[in-house]
Amino acid sequence: MSEIATQKDALRAELLAVRRARTPEEKADADAAWCHGAAALLTPSMNIAAYNPLGSEPGGSAFVETLAAACKHLYLPISGDDGHLYWALYSGPESMQPGALGIAEPKGKRSTSSILAGVDLIFAPAMAVDTEGYRLGKGAGYYDRALTPLPTGRPPVIAVVHSSEIRKLPREDHDRPVDGILTERDFQWL
Repeated sequence: MSEIATQKDALRAELLAVRRARTPEEKADADAAWCHGAAALLTPSMNIAAYNPLGSEPGGSAFVETLAAACKHLYLPISGDDGHLYWALYSGPESMQPGALGIAEPKGKRSTSSILAGVDLIFAPAMAVDTEGYRLGKGAGYYDRALTPLPTGRPPVIAVVHSSEIRKLPREDHDRPVDGILTERDFQWL
């Protein structure tokens, strides 16, 4: 394992411990703020892609429904056995099923990540992000593989993190910057 990969793993463990130490009230307040901030970026005519938050991920259980109510179409990821993300339209809670990694995924027609080139905005989960837009994911590379073929800024990619998770990050050649950062406090374009 490279020195940078080791640094990233240590940082992920540190950040995850801090996320897990938050009280249910702190998490609920932050999740409500992320939902409000994300919805404020959307219009009813937009097609977007996002993620279905797991326990400690920003957004909470209302994130998907909030986004779906604020846009025209919402694509959610499906984790492929090949290490790639696939995408399907979200059409309500009844359209979800347990996925390969234990994440609820839409049952609909699967598309490759090439479908992302046609959306208006992408919300990407992150463990941290720096002020130049480089994000630290969970380490499996799913989002790096999905986002790398897209031209920077088209469509814009927004990393969703805690305000305390904006920090200097180690980088590798495959890391791709995002275009904006949504925290529980505010939103900023980079």
